[in-house]
Amino acid sequence: MPVDPEQLSEENQRLKKELQHLQHQRDREKNDFEARIASERDLGKSHQEAAMQRTHELEAMKSKMVKLTRQLDEEVQKRDQVSAESQQLERRVQDLTKGGSISSQQLPVSPTSTQNDEQALRERGSQVSTKLMRVVDQWMRARDLQQALLRGASINDTAFATLVQALNDCPSLQTLDLSQNLLTMDSCSDLCQLITTAPSLSFISIAENLFSLRSVGYFMTAVMERQNTKKLMPLDLLDLQGNEGLLAAAAAPVPEALLSQVQQATKARLPPGGLELVAQVMRALWRFLHDTAHPQVKDASDEEVAFYIMDKITLRKMENALMKILLLGADSAIDAGSVQYRPVTANLAFASTMEAAMEDARPPPAPTPTQGTAEKQRQGAGYPQQAKPHKNATQDKGSQRTADPFADLKTAFEPQREKLKTFNLKQIVTRNGTVLMNMLERLLETTEIDARDVETEQTLLEYACHTGNMGLAKLCYRRGANLSAKTEKGETAFNIVTKNKRYDLMEFFHNYGVKINSADSLGRTALHVAAENDDVDGVCRLIEWGADVNIRDNKKRTPIHVAAAFGNMKTSMLLLEVGADMNAKDDREYTAVAHAEAKNHFVLMDRLVQLGGRGHGLHQKKEQDLSKSKSAKMIGELVVSSGLLKSTSLGRIGKVAVKGMSGPLRPKEFGKTT
Repeated sequence: MPVDPEQLSEENQRLKKELQHLQHQRDREKNDFEARIASERDLGKSHQEAAMQRTHELEAMKSKMVKLTRQLDEEVQKRDQVSAESQQLERRVQDLTKGGSISSQQLPVSPTSTQNDEQALRERGSQVSTKLMRVVDQWMRARDLQQALLRGASINDTAFATLVQALNDCPSLQTLDLSQNLLTMDSCSDLCQLITTAPSLSFISIAENLFSLRSVGYFMTAVMERQNTKKLMPLDLLDLQGNEGLLAAAAAPVPEALLSQVQQATKARLPPGGLELVAQVMRALWRFLHDTAHPQVKDASDEEVAFYIMDKITLRKMENALMKILLLGADSAIDAGSVQYRPVTANLAFASTMEAAMEDARPPPAPTPTQGTAEKQRQGAGYPQQAKPHKNATQDKGSQRTADPFADLKTAFEPQREKLKTFNLKQIVTRNGTVLMNMLERLLETTEIDARDVETEQTLLEYACHTGNMGLAKLCYRRGANLSAKTEKGETAFNIVTKNKRYDLMEFFHNYGVKINSADSLGRTALHVAAENDDVDGVCRLIEWGADVNIRDNKKRTPIHVAAAFGNMKTSMLLLEVGADMNAKDDREYTAVAHAEAKNHFVLMDRLVQLGGRGHGLHQKKEQDLSKSKSAKMIGELVVSSGLLKSTSLGRIGKVAVKGMSGPLRPKEFGKTT
């Protein structure tokens, strides 16, 4: 069919107009989108500037908090000093009043005498710190503390181990100042426990102590665990300034590559030694993750710091925790008044890594109109589209994989993978025995709660019972662990904590459904274990909770059998008072008296015999059999044969009558009575 040229030209004109209209509409929409993107970028910049300003304000508030805490401690110290001087003057006035009239020469107190008195007071109080006694006195009166100001109180690890038991019971504790003391890494676990349990704690100062650089990793883990617990208030600041490990790290040589990386990532000006300290903290944290066998760094070298291989969510959590740890204050520099420095917090160790992550998350710049047109022309002409370079191309080595569009559906419809039944306990427990809860939570995502350690074959619940870790035991209960299960050795969790005399865990198991008379593979109950250890308190608790005092194990031994076999006098008497059967027999006919006699516990045996205890059941049977025998004789009865009577002097003696003696002896036969 012939085509009309006029009609074809009209159609071309119409299509050209429509194309022009679409191009104008596209340009208009493009301009609108570019304007919107520009406004969003400006808004993002303003939000970023506001966040930076708030960060600087927060850092200034942290430094101010440290200063105010020091001033408060100094004021309290001055108040104690004034009160001590006033009490001293009052005692002197009283002594002078009792001794006679006060002369005008005795009233004034010279500065020299005051200094001597103060020195005498210091010498007398050198053994016990005044500040420590004040805190202990406040705790004994109210059983609670809001602040514990122990700056420069000469507290060592032993004293703090005792003090932390009182601090753990203070629900209102907000401020803890332990700076300028003698604390070492031995107190790190106690501090971490306090961080993870104190509900109202917001400020801790352990500045100018003897902690090493490795403590940053432990404190980071404790702060992360605290942030994951909703019942605990967030920690505002943990002051680590001036510790021995930080000072040594700031003075030690640092690799140039690591130092330049920190210098490029840190835009604000740091105090002298700040860059070196941040670089050393990066190395210490990296080695800490390797030493604790973090699963995300197990394939990397422990010498080269490479935080970028870790998950960004994990890095963000670690950075939020390290933000609370102050390493070097802005006022530590000599010329801090003329130059504005930024305080050094531990999260600066992740500055370069987080900056790179933010660059990856930023959208690519919008193409210019000429670039977009050229790209479309290339695609329309049949040219292949240029692939975008990957950031970690050297690691991928050309093995770029396209994203699976059905990944979400596969995840939803695939069967759930079976969890592991074994784990490595060293991955979640430090050398000091502290359990890293964040590592444990990640481990339990792929591992059963009843899984066993590959070396010791212990479950998490069994490890908690042996170490007395209440938090870990509660975690096992929440995750569905069987509290009544038996271990590989045949023991029960209840028997383990009873053997270790952990009464808090005993009460925990009793309250959460473990039967009080549950037995292990040998049939031994917790009452058997307490009787063996002569644990009077444990026996009392178990009896109060309803334990059977005459329960038997696989050898039919009752708790009093066990107590007598180990010579436990107190436990044996206590079991008798609460109704234990003294003459109960086991499978070998042994009574409590027989067990005490067999183990050479004669004092306990005599006491049981006095109270009516009988010996071995076999002895009683022999006595009954002998009494029924024809050849048996009464005690004191003499049986003499005729031959013996003739061949000895007994016959001659019997023939002579002696006053007061019996008559002549006559021969008898065995088995016959006269």
